[in-house]
Amino acid sequence: MLKKHALLFLSLLLIIIPSCKEEEGGALNIAVAQEPPVLDVMVNPSLSGRNILVGNVYERLFEQNSDGEIVPSLAESYELRDEGTTLIISLKEGVVFHDGTLLEAGDVVASLNRWLSLYGNAREITKEARFCEEDGNVVINSTSSLALLPVMMATSPNPAIIFPESSLGNLSPNGLLLDAPGTGPYRISEYFSGSYILLELFDDYWREKPSIKEIRYNFVSDSVTRRLGLESGLYDFIDTVSSDDIPSLSQNENVKLYQGEETGSIVLVMNKKAGISRNQDFRKAVSLIADRDALMKACYGDYGYSLHSDYMDSPGVWSVDSSLDPYGKINKEKGREYLSSSYDGSTVRILSSNLSNLDKIAIALSSELEEEGVKTELVILDWAAFIEKRKDPEEWDIYISATSKVALPLEKNYLHSSSPGGFDDTASSALLAGLASCKTLDEAAERWEEVQIMLWNYIPVIVPGHYSTVYAASTSLQGIDFTDGYHFRFATKYY
Repeated sequence: MLKKHALLFLSLLLIIIPSCKEEEGGALNIAVAQEPPVLDVMVNPSLSGRNILVGNVYERLFEQNSDGEIVPSLAESYELRDEGTTLIISLKEGVVFHDGTLLEAGDVVASLNRWLSLYGNAREITKEARFCEEDGNVVINSTSSLALLPVMMATSPNPAIIFPESSLGNLSPNGLLLDAPGTGPYRISEYFSGSYILLELFDDYWREKPSIKEIRYNFVSDSVTRRLGLESGLYDFIDTVSSDDIPSLSQNENVKLYQGEETGSIVLVMNKKAGISRNQDFRKAVSLIADRDALMKACYGDYGYSLHSDYMDSPGVWSVDSSLDPYGKINKEKGREYLSSSYDGSTVRILSSNLSNLDKIAIALSSELEEEGVKTELVILDWAAFIEKRKDPEEWDIYISATSKVALPLEKNYLHSSSPGGFDDTASSALLAGLASCKTLDEAAERWEEVQIMLWNYIPVIVPGHYSTVYAASTSLQGIDFTDGYHFRFATKYY
């Protein structure tokens, strides 16, 4: 009788406790820290916009795989001819846009030429050349090497996405794409500014379709609200986990934390156009006085950052030994010597946004400079106002920002003369321009080491450290792709 009751109890348990299995037609609820300023990622390539739209709604001709290799996506193949000055791209057949139209070479030509018109870094490589159609292929002929162009097309933070040529006839008054269809596995179903974007699976996607049917990206700026939503089961995934929330989440058996490689850097951009930061000795003083660990800790706490002054994130072909940076480590005595010859008693204006604790870095830097007798003024604004303020060189001396990881040094916007604060070091500019003409990646990497050392001496910016964004997800969500931001194309949700 006892054995019979035990078997009955076991049978009831099997009925009550369901097996862990994939949810058919599952949906994801995601909380992101920032809403994309616009949905036209060619015009405003915010990190949030790229994570939501690029790879989901829009695709590129090439993409970077988990091994860091550049592989075809919408492209079938490509070939460099004429000592690398001609690039010929063949396209995959049968790819359909979300509006049902077939992807053709004319669409790619129109998309890529718009990308070139908006992205000066790409024009450093292509010069005056533009894409055209030849025998169903996409071709570009330049006067210099195009060897680095496929890398930039695959990884640029200003994404070279592909959309129908007809979309260019439906731009907003300020030139933004309106409801342009993509080729990705998802299309935009709903968008409510200030609230969320809902993506739904595209049934005619050209390669294997994801198992997740819908993804809702909720705009939740408060980190505590994101954490509580994940812990309660409201959200399946949250981005930009605050260092304050890591101890709590790491103790939750239903949550998994993800921390990838370096995904960007903090930069203190020095104003080379106006004010005291034009003085190179003052820039040296700030670089030597700044306690880089304290600055990074002010933003990230005890987690998620590394200390080295390379402009490029590690690991990678562009890494340069930061011990070669003569101003890359704290040396207050030497910094005071440079201050004595360069500081004129004026107020140093430190500009920052209040996004993602960047203002805490500004406060820490201000405190360190004040301790050395430098008068400072903090200007802390929301992100949109910060972007506008930094355009005027008369309004700031140092601004603080976070830059996302890029594949090529040419894509560091603060190294271009048109960037806020300017860049006018002739020798470094010439070497940077030379990068674009390199015929191989190895040749370019060797030249970059020389450029990096020159920049460490010129000090257009100070890089106190690099961050590794921390994400958190329910343990029921598996297979997240962190190759380029985060994506759920290969993810599976269990219950």
